[in-house]
Amino acid sequence: MTGTARPSALPEEIMQDNPKDYSLTLAKGMAILEMFGPGVQSVSLQSAATHVGTSRASARRLILTLVAMGYLDRSGSGTYVLTAKSLGISRAFLAGNSILSILAEKVRELAAELDCPCSIVSLSGSEVMFLCRDPSRRVYASQLALGDRLPAHASAGGKLLLAMKPDDEIRKWFARYNPQKLAARTITDATAMLAEAARIRAQGYASSDCELEEGLVSLGLPVRDHLGTPRLSLVVSQFANHKTSTALVAQYLDATRAAAEQISVTYADYLRHNA
Repeated sequence: MTGTARPSALPEEIMQDNPKDYSLTLAKGMAILEMFGPGVQSVSLQSAATHVGTSRASARRLILTLVAMGYLDRSGSGTYVLTAKSLGISRAFLAGNSILSILAEKVRELAAELDCPCSIVSLSGSEVMFLCRDPSRRVYASQLALGDRLPAHASAGGKLLLAMKPDDEIRKWFARYNPQKLAARTITDATAMLAEAARIRAQGYASSDCELEEGLVSLGLPVRDHLGTPRLSLVVSQFANHKTSTALVAQYLDATRAAAEQISVTYADYLRHNA
């Protein structure tokens, strides 16, 4: 099935300052690869063209180049799908980042302690990406794996990481990605998110109460780097029929905060010695 393209991930606001320093063609090719995910298993020429803001002919050249390099293959329906070669990039990343294996073990320990699904996510454009997950527990409607993504504006981890940005950057983020309503309580207005960001900064954690999916609540705490900057988020999730967001915070905040602080020490030490 050809999925709906995500918002363009092209960093035009960065590239336009010194356009001669960047390859827009390469950026568009990478953006096509980033279209794939749980809801996008194949890509058509038109959806790729729309996603990167180019003509169908230009999108065809980009896709055929990716096919020639072995990253895409033509499906029977005339669309294009990822090949196993694409996994080589993530394998190289994971092989060179043993820290993720260490953090994953800490995530599993917390999940076992709380008996709740736990994960670590990073902010990537309009979404958060899963870096570590406890695979034995599941709350999301779709089965998510490492590298999969969720809309940042509706998830506790995404809201936490957005809140760490200056207000002007949050406004630009909303203007760029135009986040959509996913459930009854999803925040889609920049002003409302700025107010939410102020609350998150003041309390030191973020929560998502039926904003990503109806019936899903989650709690996000910062994982800091060696400079004390929040780079990742530790997330605990549960069904609302098991816990309200208030009850989730009341029961799990202390343990999750302690785990986030321990993980931050490990993460910061790794970065300090591998900078």
